[in-house]
This record gives sequence, structure tokens and C-alpha cells, in this order.
Amino acid sequence: MRRHLPLVLAAILALVATALLAYQWLGQPTTLRVAVGPAGSEDARLMAAVAQSLARTHEEVRLRLVPTSGVAESARMAEIGRADLAVVRSDVGIPASTQTVAILHRDAALLLATDPSLSAVPDLRGKRIGIMRNPAANLRLLASLLAHYDVPADAVTTVPLGDGQEAGEALREGKVDAVLTVSPLIGRTAGDVVASIGRTGGTPAFVPIGEAAVLARRWPALESVEIARGTFGGTPPRPAETVTTVGVSHRLVAQARLADSVVSELTRLLFVIRPALAVEVPLANQIEAPETSKSASLPVHPGAQAYYEGEVESFFERYGDWFYLLVMCVSILGSAAATLVSRAANRSRARDMALLRQLLAIVRASRDVEDELELSDLERQADEILAAALARAGTGAIDNAGVAAFTLGLDQARRAIAERRAVLVERHAAGPDPLSAAAE
Repeated sequence: MRRHLPLVLAAILALVATALLAYQWLGQPTTLRVAVGPAGSEDARLMAAVAQSLARTHEEVRLRLVPTSGVAESARMAEIGRADLAVVRSDVGIPASTQTVAILHRDAALLLATDPSLSAVPDLRGKRIGIMRNPAANLRLLASLLAHYDVPADAVTTVPLGDGQEAGEALREGKVDAVLTVSPLIGRTAGDVVASIGRTGGTPAFVPIGEAAVLARRWPALESVEIARGTFGGTPPRPAETVTTVGVSHRLVAQARLADSVVSELTRLLFVIRPALAVEVPLANQIEAPETSKSASLPVHPGAQAYYEGEVESFFERYGDWFYLLVMCVSILGSAAATLVSRAANRSRARDMALLRQLLAIVRASRDVEDELELSDLERQADEILAAALARAGTGAIDNAGVAAFTLGLDQARRAIAERRAVLVERHAAGPDPLSAAAE
């Protein structure tokens, strides 16, 4: 038993080390790559604030930003697998391999002019339209709007514009007749555009898209948005009346292959830290849950859906079956190890008993030996048994009680051999037995 004790201890230490390594591995934070851009945009600022907050509070889920040139490149990065998460726009093309985690904000398409005669989309025929930010995506959106109203795409001229401050100057100087910007209504871009028009002496006229609901049914990536009276302040209020337009959503999407538990935890953290984020980035107040019905046109990640529906599994619910399987495996392995140790101990005990029986046989055989050579052979056998016993005692196979038993047995064998040898010597000194000689 003692010989196998180090093996048992080594096995126990190996299990403990494995458990500690598994605990350390499970305790490591999960870092997800999120594609977002362009640099300096509201989306980039929002996700940077989220990443900093998660790192500062040492959460289980962390974010590492992957800068891109815009929503189109962000979607492409997710599509080719170079990002785990991406901030995309619903009308740009959400990768098929991703699913929605949350809606970061909803953007409205604002068509602004200073000419009151431009009161509807068809009035833009033959006009110059300034495109604010995300030119590729906004050009596609403009083309869809013009096509709905039977205005050919080549019937208008598009002019790229820089920041919101440039819009007012471009309208005042006649470089453009209208401006298209797609941004959150409470965001910095939309407010800057409207304010710049007012600063240059113009009165911003909001061109409505009255068929926004029809467009939303035709293209599920779009939605109908109402710009309430006075959304941008001013006297008189801007706009003067509620205006209907189309909108898009900026979404945080995740790869469908990501574990549900990771996405559930990320979704939970996103809404937990939202109030604190809003202090630094007011746009964080616009974070909301997407539509989770099965008929939703843009699917929601199962992990996020579990959070929204209050069905997030606890640690033991997720890994309970594995835990019980592990306990059963450990129990089986322990029983197997105990059985092996017990069998090894029984075999060791059997070997010890065999040696002791050999000693007893030597004791009995020595009483009937008539030849010195046979007696020497028995003595040699006793010495071999002694050597075997000492070797087993050196490895710990024989305990103190076993050593005492062997010592007693060897003493008895040696005493019996010595007594028999004395008898043989005495007989040899006395000469032949007279009776035996007469019989011969």
C-alpha cells in the first residue's frame, strides 16, 4: 500500500492542478473584436466608451475596437470573420453570418432646403443635392427614394459635403439646392446641419417623405420616422409641423457562432452601463432592444433574445449536466483507483505470505534433514528470502508489522537450521550407530 501511496497522491495533485487551471481559464475575460467606424463618428465614440467602461469595471466580456472607414467596411470585416461584432446600418447589408444584439440608435433621413418650392421628393428633379457623411450608403438610400417617386438617378446631381457646418454655406452660396443627412435626431450631425442653415440666414425647409410607411414595407431595412414639431428648437420651431420621413437603424451585430452565454452577458452589460455612458456620450440613451418576434425581418442573436425575454440560464443551468457528469467520472475514477490499489495491496500481501510460508517450510524441512548439503541449501534459501524481504521493505511494500513477522520467521528458520546442524555434527563425532552397523 505504501508503495502506491505516491501514485495516489500524484493523481490527486494532478486533479487539483487541472481544476485550478480550468478555473483560471474560465475566469479569463472574453475579448471580442468589434468593427466600427469611421474614426471620430458617434458610433466610434459610443463603442469606445463601452469598451473603456467594461475594462474599467473588470467585466467578464471586453471589447477591442477594430477601426474601419464606415458601416460598409464594418459589415465586410464581420462577413470575412475578422471581427466578432460590428456596428452596421440596416440598409447597407447586414452579413448573413451575424445577428442583432441591440439597436444602438435610429437615424432619420433629413432632406433640407431653403427654397420653399422644394416641398416634395419629385421637386428635386434637376437639382443638386449635398450628401452628408457615409456618402456611399446615403447615395444608395437617395437612389431608392428617387426610384420610388419615378425620378431617374441621373436627373439629380450629388455633391459630397464635409461636416454639418458646411451645409449652410453650400445652400447659401448656391452650390447645392438641398442637403441629405442620415443621423440620429438628437445627434450632433443633424443638429449641426439645421443650425448651420439658420446661422447663414436661411430658414430650413424639411422635405417630407410621405410614403415612408410604404417604403418600409417594401424595404424592411427602412422604417417610417416622424420628426416632431420643434425637434430642433428655434423660434419659430423647427420644423414648424411634424414631418414624416424614412429612417434606418444602426445595430450592434454579433457572429451567430458566438456562444449564447457570452452574447447574453454582453447584452446585459450594455444596458447596465447605459446610464453611465449617457453622461459621456448622450447617444447611449438611444440604445434599445430590437424586435424579438420570430417574424422580425432582421434576426436577433439567441443569446441577446434570451436576455430580453428573461430566459438567461445561470451557470449551473448551463453547465449542470457537465458538472454531474464530471462528478460521476471522478467518482468512477476514484472507485477504479481504490480497486486497483486494493488489488495491488492484496497481491503484495499474497507475496509476503508466500515468503513467510517458505520460511515455515524451511523450519519444518530442517528437522528431517540428514545431509549437511541439504541443510546448507535450506540456509541459502533462507538468505534469499531475507534478501527479497529487505528489497520489498526498501520500496515500502512491507510495513513494520510485516518486517517484524519476517524477522521472527528468519530467526526461527536460522535457529532450526543451527539446531539441526548441531545434531548432525554430534552424530558425526560419535561415529556410526552400532545397531545400524549390525543390521548391515
